[in-house]
Amino acid sequence: MAPMIRFVGLLLANLFALLGVYADDWFQPETGDLVVWAGDSITHQCGYTQYLENFLYTRFHDKRLRFANAGIKGDAAADLLDRFDQDIAWREPRWVTILLGMNDGRYGPFDADNFAAYQTGVGGAIDRIEALGAQAILMSPTMFDHEQYQRRFNDSDFRFARLNAYAGYNDKLIRYGDWLRTVANQREAPFIDIGDAMLIETMRRRRDEPGFTLSPDSIHPDPSGMALMAVEMAQSFAGDRSLVNRVVVDLHSNGEVQTEGEVVVDRFADARLTATITPRYLPWAIPASGFIGPEPWKYMDDPSQGFRAALQRIPINDDLLVVRGLPRGSYQVRMNGLIVLTASDQQLSEGVYLQDKMNAPGYRQSLKLAELNALRNDRAVRPYRDLQGRLKSVRRREGSDSDAFRAALESVRNEMKPLQDYAKALEDRIHSLAEPKAYRLEIRPSN
Repeated sequence: MAPMIRFVGLLLANLFALLGVYADDWFQPETGDLVVWAGDSITHQCGYTQYLENFLYTRFHDKRLRFANAGIKGDAAADLLDRFDQDIAWREPRWVTILLGMNDGRYGPFDADNFAAYQTGVGGAIDRIEALGAQAILMSPTMFDHEQYQRRFNDSDFRFARLNAYAGYNDKLIRYGDWLRTVANQREAPFIDIGDAMLIETMRRRRDEPGFTLSPDSIHPDPSGMALMAVEMAQSFAGDRSLVNRVVVDLHSNGEVQTEGEVVVDRFADARLTATITPRYLPWAIPASGFIGPEPWKYMDDPSQGFRAALQRIPINDDLLVVRGLPRGSYQVRMNGLIVLTASDQQLSEGVYLQDKMNAPGYRQSLKLAELNALRNDRAVRPYRDLQGRLKSVRRREGSDSDAFRAALESVRNEMKPLQDYAKALEDRIHSLAEPKAYRLEIRPSN
C-alpha cells in the first residue's frame, strides 16, 4: 500500500499546484532584489547557483538582480538556523532558496527523531525567512546515487566509504522531499523537486550507459548534474519569461511584409532579407567546460551535456527565427556579418533555433556573461564561503553569541571585504552584458 499512498499524495500535491496553491509566475522580482541560495556543500560548490544566476541575469536583465551564496559544506538544517542572522538576515534578501537534507539524514535508515530535527530546522528557517518579509523557496534534497556508491565503495581514494551509507538512503531523501512539498503547499511557497529530476535523468541515461552518474562521489553533482539542477529551477523561476525570443518575418504574395517581434525590415525582395532585430532576452548559456572545486570536489567535465539533456525535456531556451516567403533554395543566415547557419527555405519557414549557434550575437554575448560569472564565483563567491566555513567550528563549539565567535568573525572580516568588493565589481559588468543588443540580420542564397 505504501507506494500507492505515496503516488496518491504526489498526485494531490501536483493537483494543488495546478489549482494555484502557488502560481507558475510566482517569481515577480523588483529591481535590485537579492536572491540568497542557502544550503550545504552542494550549494557551497557554486555550481547550480552559478548556472541559474546566468539564467536570471539574462532573463530578468531589466531587474538587475543580486545574488548571494549561503551554502556551507557539511551543514544540516540546525546549522543554517545557527548562522541565519550572521550569514543571511543582515543581507535583507527578498528570496531565499533552501536546499538541505543530504547531511540531515546522516546516511542511515529512517529515524523519527532525526526526521523531527530536520522538520524543526527547516520549519524554523522558513519562519525566519518569512519574518524578514522574504519568500522561502523549498527544494527537495538532491539524489543520493547508491549504485555509484557501491561502485566506488572499495576504491582506496573514496573518502565516503566511511559513511557506510544505507542502501535505501535515497528513498529516505524522497520522503524528506515529500514532506517539503506538503509544507510548500501549506505555506503557499514554491517547491522544486530536484531529486526527482536527477533520478529520472539518471535512469534514462543508464539504459544506454550502465555506468552513468550525475554524482561521481554519489553525493555531490558534477557540472552536468549541476546544470540539470539549474534547468529544473529555471523552469520554475521563468514564469511568463519562458521564451527567449520569437521573430517572424512573413513576405506575402502581394509584397506585404508582416512581422512579429522587435524587427525592422529594411529589404525583403529578390530572395534576400535584411533587417535589424532587437531581442527581448539573451539565450541562456553555460560555459562549454566546467570546473567545480577546489578539493574535495574538483570536478571537471562538460556541463553543457547536462544542460542539453535537460532542455530536451524543458524547452525554456527557445530563440526562434521564422522567415516565410523565400523562393525555394538554400540560404545563409548571417548576423552582424558572421554566418550563423545554412538552411533551406522550408526550414526557415518552419523556424530555426538560434540559442546554441556559436556565431549568433546573442549566444556570444551570453557566453561572455557566463564566463564572467564563473570568474565571480571562482575568485570571490566560493572563497567567501570558505571563510564562512572556517567560522563553523567556533560557532558549534562556542555559539554565535559568544565572545570567541565574535573574535573569530572579526579575524576574517579583513579577508571577506575585498572578496565582496571584487564580486560587486564583476556583477556590475555582468549586468551591463545582460542587456540584449540589436543585431543586423541578413539572409541570402548560399550559392
